[in-house]
Amino acid sequence: MGIQQYLRLSIMQHPSDAPTSPDVPTLSPPDFEFDVRPIRLQWPDDLPRYWYGGDIFATHFMNALSVTFPHGEKLFIDSVRAYRDRNTDPTLERQIRAFIGQEGWHRNAHQAFNDWLDSQGLPASKLDALTEKRTTQIREKIPPRGWLAATVCLEHFTAIFAEKILLDEQGLQAMHPHFRQLWTWHALEELEHKGVAFDLFKVTAGKNSTRIRAMVLVTLNFTWDISRNLVMLLHADRKLFSPRVWGQGLRFLFGPRQGLIWRTLPAWLQFFRRDFHPWQRDDRDLIHRVQQGLEATA
Repeated sequence: MGIQQYLRLSIMQHPSDAPTSPDVPTLSPPDFEFDVRPIRLQWPDDLPRYWYGGDIFATHFMNALSVTFPHGEKLFIDSVRAYRDRNTDPTLERQIRAFIGQEGWHRNAHQAFNDWLDSQGLPASKLDALTEKRTTQIREKIPPRGWLAATVCLEHFTAIFAEKILLDEQGLQAMHPHFRQLWTWHALEELEHKGVAFDLFKVTAGKNSTRIRAMVLVTLNFTWDISRNLVMLLHADRKLFSPRVWGQGLRFLFGPRQGLIWRTLPAWLQFFRRDFHPWQRDDRDLIHRVQQGLEATA
């Protein structure tokens, strides 16, 4: 059963008009404000192909993420817009406005990134079309409540990846400065707006059961999509069967100190708690520190 059928069934069992659960957790910090930071990067021809410290696997893993963003971010924006008029909280409304602006700039920046990947002979446009097909199926097969539930789940993925990126000083320093600027900016904003879709889902009577069921299916689909993208990128680069590259992959994913799986698994599991809220992991100090760094290099 695909995410479309599963989410449709879940929503039918738990109508969106149901009363809000009494165990709604505390919403995002009410005094936390964030804004849109437009970014316009140039993409010169001499950027390194393996921009993540020469690590082929890590570079293509991050490339595999990037190709999903233009259409993925558009779905996030549309899912929030579909329920925006049901919100009566002025603080959340300001955050929704900033969320839409930030995600719009993320779309633009990663479309330019993907165009650069195409110029390198990599199949970014083909993978982008596959993401478009996935998001089109979601729009056509499930109602907007399902879009918002999927967005809540995927925003949790982006938030925990963002935290991992920003806390991994060694990884950031390994990136070419051009890509370090892009990923630092994107990760910072993902942390800033990590609670917006969740809060909108909760204040419009989204149920924990729907959220949790959605995460199971979103995780399966997300893992498949990124794995497929990675394999296709490595194949196009003639690196798919390189033992050295897969050795890099084992370190990148399962390394004992900064391995992606070990660093993000605990945060992913927290999502399944009934009292979960993204801001139970308070990243305001990290956000402030990273924002100061960005301003110092602007």
